[in-house]
Amino acid sequence: MTTTHVASADGTRIAVETVGEGPPLVLTTGALQDRASVRLLARALADRATVHVWDRRGRGDSGGVPDPSRDPAGPDGDALVAVEVADLAAVTTHAGGAPGHYGHSAGAVLVLEALVRGVPASRVVAHEAPWPLDGDDPVPRRELAAATMAALRAGRPDDAAAAFLDGFPAAAPAPVARLRTTPFWARTVAMAPALPYDVALVARDVLPADRLADLAVPLLALDGGASPAWVRAAVDALAATVPGARRRTLPGQGHLVTPAVLGPVLTEYFTEFLTG
Repeated sequence: MTTTHVASADGTRIAVETVGEGPPLVLTTGALQDRASVRLLARALADRATVHVWDRRGRGDSGGVPDPSRDPAGPDGDALVAVEVADLAAVTTHAGGAPGHYGHSAGAVLVLEALVRGVPASRVVAHEAPWPLDGDDPVPRRELAAATMAALRAGRPDDAAAAFLDGFPAAAPAPVARLRTTPFWARTVAMAPALPYDVALVARDVLPADRLADLAVPLLALDGGASPAWVRAAVDALAATVPGARRRTLPGQGHLVTPAVLGPVLTEYFTEFLTG
């Protein structure tokens, strides 16, 4: 893999790793993840594509840690989403042309926001984009946002990560009390200061059906058969909203899927693009 930095619209440096040869494919992570989280997936796809993985703003080797005094669930949310859209636009320009895009969880929301705002793409896979549906939100988004931001403002990133995952348990591979005992928790906590970006993506708005209905990019809406019913309902709604979208469920899988399972699904979906 080779690593470089690209400059976003405001000058923030965004770290990008590249592996493989072929048409461009960009992988975008969800909350509390960095590019290392999808490195194995990138390698699984590298025999068919030039795969670009990147540290979203405020994570890993990218700059742009947000000011915790901002209100991502309120008046500052639009601006926080806009700067990440600009980041993805810079990564896409670096990738070249109209790449394929894969986004997971909050990263799927970011990818779709970028596409409806004009960032080019050939195809997109949106993996469990956790938009609430109008009038039906079993996840207490406002409480999640308030608890996460209160912990960040108090200088407690450990508690911020725990609050986000407790409020959005579908995103956690195990109960938070157990995760806190693992050697991976320190990396999770290190990325907690960037959570305002994820709060802005997943805790403000319901699925924007009016904007997504104009999306002209081929879409695969993906979920796991073991994911909560509300997640699957959100994926159903996304697939029903985007013209011509395909819908697929991975049997027995939850919110986090191993490259051994996910890689062949992405290869199959992108095959026409990657061999075109």
